[in-house]
Amino acid sequence: MDLTSLKLFKMALTRLDWAAQRQKVLSQNISNADPPHYRPKDLKPLEFKQILKGQLVASAPVARTDPAHLKGTIPEQDHFRSLGIRKTFEESPDGNQVVAEEQMQKVGDTRSSYDTAVTIMQSQMKMLNLPLKGGGGS
Repeated sequence: MDLTSLKLFKMALTRLDWAAQRQKVLSQNISNADPPHYRPKDLKPLEFKQILKGQLVASAPVARTDPAHLKGTIPEQDHFRSLGIRKTFEESPDGNQVVAEEQMQKVGDTRSSYDTAVTIMQSQMKMLNLPLKGGGGS
């Protein structure tokens, strides 16, 4: 059985991938807290609604059955696109905009997101193993 065919499992894997990529970006921000004119980067937020829409679009693509039909207007989904540069509240005299406390808070939030996705995957695996162990009822 291919576990990625299960939507909830696939969504949890997407969340894990996003969290891992975001931790990498945030760690680069923290490690570059001293170079002049460095601007912190981040990934766009990954929301449940966006993941669900991505799943629905991928599983049921729009088909043009008549040449008079209009072409679809849904743009292609960018996979974890980085957010543009934003102005932070603090900036060092040399132009560096990395605020260590802000970056550490984002690291903690990302860790919580990662832990939630792991919990979802573990509960999904327990549900799948339940019939194999004979605990699935009558």
